[in-house]
Amino acid sequence: MTTAEIVLIAPGTLIGLLAGLFYAFSVSVIPGLLVLPPKLHIKAMQAINVKIQNPVFIASFLAPTILLPLATFLHQGSARFGWLLIATVVYIVGVNAVTIIGNVPLNNALDSVNADALADADAERIRQEYHGAGARWMLLHTIRTLAAIAATVLLFAGALAGG
Repeated sequence: MTTAEIVLIAPGTLIGLLAGLFYAFSVSVIPGLLVLPPKLHIKAMQAINVKIQNPVFIASFLAPTILLPLATFLHQGSARFGWLLIATVVYIVGVNAVTIIGNVPLNNALDSVNADALADADAERIRQEYHGAGARWMLLHTIRTLAAIAATVLLFAGALAGG
């Protein structure tokens, strides 16, 4: 196995893990949060926002931003190049940028809310603003989830395209 092939494995693994994390959040965590009373929903999401900011997640999230362009560069002139270039753009724009520019500011705004001080109706309104039908946070989360899945598929396609 060449260095260029090894460099393909790391971002592919990390992006696959992130796609799984985002997917699991969509199909289990958010539905679980939605059955909680609104104030508890806000507190749970605040706790998740704090705990996700850990070295393992940050490294898993940012490492593909470096490794994908490197892998793409190392595969210039090969059948893999186009697949990897598209995967790189999809990941950096669809996952990194959407999360950093979209989801993180919304998470930070939610973190500043004192759930205990809210009236029940205000807590429900905030919950719907984040996880209700048509909510901006949910739209952004869906985009980054689909982008992570797409980037994973593109990496697989590139790996299968051969050197």
